[in-house]
Amino acid sequence: MIDIISIYWIKILATLVVLLALIILFLRSGYENSNIPGKELVKRELDRLDDNYVVFCNVIIHLERGMSHIPYVVVSPYGIFVVACCYHAGKISGQKNVREWKVRERGVDETILNPLWENRKYINALERKLNQSLPLIPVVVFTHANLVDDFGPTAVGVGRLQKFFAEHTKVLMGQVDQKSVIAILKE
Repeated sequence: MIDIISIYWIKILATLVVLLALIILFLRSGYENSNIPGKELVKRELDRLDDNYVVFCNVIIHLERGMSHIPYVVVSPYGIFVVACCYHAGKISGQKNVREWKVRERGVDETILNPLWENRKYINALERKLNQSLPLIPVVVFTHANLVDDFGPTAVGVGRLQKFFAEHTKVLMGQVDQKSVIAILKE
């Protein structure tokens, strides 16, 4: 009887040790990612794309009244992905059609401009630059934030970025158009 009880408690103790180790690994991996700058997290995800994608970083577009800076533009047969990045940490709340959103981190509220609107500005600038009717696909990547509200399918966490690209499989651009866009973006 004592042997059965001892074996029972040894199993429970072993289970608790394994569970504690898993919790520590989980917390540690989350902590490590939070120390990685948002730009690096997005770059790592975009670097994982296959040869169908050509990634441009820090695209500067000259306009009549100034310039526009686009964090990333990804050219592919599936469209031109216009990638805006939001590096804020904390909980983000707001509405898709409202100019300002709230970021709450450690009990402190901050107001930011709606990143979806910022991305729309990037798309408008790129449309003028390309001077063609091409499939431009917006995506706003949140690197360290938790999205409290539903901002639609174009607002994704960095961990969901690969899935976002994988969901776009319909060929929308031929090689000639892709090469033309790539040449314009290299200027």
